[in-house]
Amino acid sequence: MLRKPLTWLLLFVVSTVMAACCGSVACDCQDSLDDAVFFDFNLSPTAPNRLDSAAVDTVFFVRQLLPYRDTVTTGRPAIDTVQILRAGRERGNSVVLNNAQPFGQRGTRKLDQYSYKIYLGKRRAPITSFVVDSIQLRDEIRSDGCCSCNTNLKKLVFLRGRAPIDATDPAGQDKPVPVTLNP
Repeated sequence: MLRKPLTWLLLFVVSTVMAACCGSVACDCQDSLDDAVFFDFNLSPTAPNRLDSAAVDTVFFVRQLLPYRDTVTTGRPAIDTVQILRAGRERGNSVVLNNAQPFGQRGTRKLDQYSYKIYLGKRRAPITSFVVDSIQLRDEIRSDGCCSCNTNLKKLVFLRGRAPIDATDPAGQDKPVPVTLNP
């Protein structure tokens, strides 16, 4: 069945107008920090459980793939270590753990597929350590017209020996909710 040229022209014009509408909309999702977990160190001089500022000069992150997520290797999963040196005013800033920060991203694995150890102090004699057994992320893609953005619905951090910490933005805007680490 052949269509008339006017029908084809009308179809072309409508599809071009629809494509131009969505193509001209700028999407500002800011999804790069959606999954990020911000760790603050309690340095307040009035707090009973606080860290010495010298202890947070050097922060080591050790990452290991969770055993039940290891589908590629047959032996022990690789362990990655990153050292972060902080001086002066940086000591009071948060340390960020994200899909590609401070570690490089391996394939499509997200940060919730690893366990982490955080060591404070020098390499040979860490002063304090924290173990992040797991991180649970639950998110969804939300659309608004032509834009589709990722939104975190729940972000839980499981520190060994402590109740789960909810690092989800209560306003639902994916703003950072820091996890404060105390000795």
